[in-house]
Amino acid sequence: MHPFLEQLLACPRCGGALQLDTGAQILCCAQNPTDPAHTWPVVRNIPRFVGSLRSKGAETRTVHAFERQWRRYGGLRRIFGKDPRSMADNLVGARMGARIDAGWYAGKSVLDAGCGHGRYLRAFASLGARVVGLDIGRGPEAAGVPLEDPAIAVVQGSVLEAPFQDASFDLVFSDGVIHHTPNAHAAYLELARLVKPGGALYIWVYPREGRLRELVFGAARAITTRLPGPVVRWLSFAAAPLTLFVRSYSGTRLGRATWGECAQVVHDWIAPPLQSHHTWEEVAAWASEAGLGECERLPIPTGLTAWRPAAADPEGRARSSAGR
Repeated sequence: MHPFLEQLLACPRCGGALQLDTGAQILCCAQNPTDPAHTWPVVRNIPRFVGSLRSKGAETRTVHAFERQWRRYGGLRRIFGKDPRSMADNLVGARMGARIDAGWYAGKSVLDAGCGHGRYLRAFASLGARVVGLDIGRGPEAAGVPLEDPAIAVVQGSVLEAPFQDASFDLVFSDGVIHHTPNAHAAYLELARLVKPGGALYIWVYPREGRLRELVFGAARAITTRLPGPVVRWLSFAAAPLTLFVRSYSGTRLGRATWGECAQVVHDWIAPPLQSHHTWEEVAAWASEAGLGECERLPIPTGLTAWRPAAADPEGRARSSAGR
């Protein structure tokens, strides 16, 4: 386990500090050190908090759908139509908001909440950040995240019960994730508590589309989310031409992306049982409820970067997380 993780982790059940028993490779809660419900294993250097799963139904099936997706597609050169360079480009400029450029990341701590394929972990590290990937499944491992990189750590756990102390990160980044949870609103509030004063929370969720698209996709997904994994994989491949007619928010489209890359996008649409759609105004209201200040509306639909107000020193002057 990366040494810096022990400073960040907290028991997802009670919020207590965690201490690593190096002999047994378990994390014990300082508040409940003998309670098995507050003890968490470290397996292959990854702390595992999957015991915090609330549901054994749609939530677990959603986890398995994404694990299948990254086993199948995680090795592609491009994911969602983007190669590693394009993914790094996504993390600066307008896509993230006016205040985040390439130089901003140096020395920053970043959480990729719902890191999935793990490509953004590499991109954040290449920009000089120390990054933690949180995912409820084993997709990052299946996709080959470089766990030996000293700037990258992976934690298995839920964004609804994030196993971190309050105000742990300069940036919490969650791209297309919380709409695949049982409660996107609760997930947003949980991630917001992890943002340092002066730091930011970037969120993108599926937008609520017109009534016809919502009805058609809802009817199709009522069937596809109940199909066996191999059938969904075949159907996703067969339906790759859908990207010619249905907007993909990543810009992936048959003709400028391969058939396999388009199949991966279709799989993302039709496989996970949990999927919700939202408006920008709805997400902005969550940011306000969480105590975040400035909200930047981003070029991608329902993309929003919200900033936590900087702390003030005893003389009342603003102090941002960059000065720590």
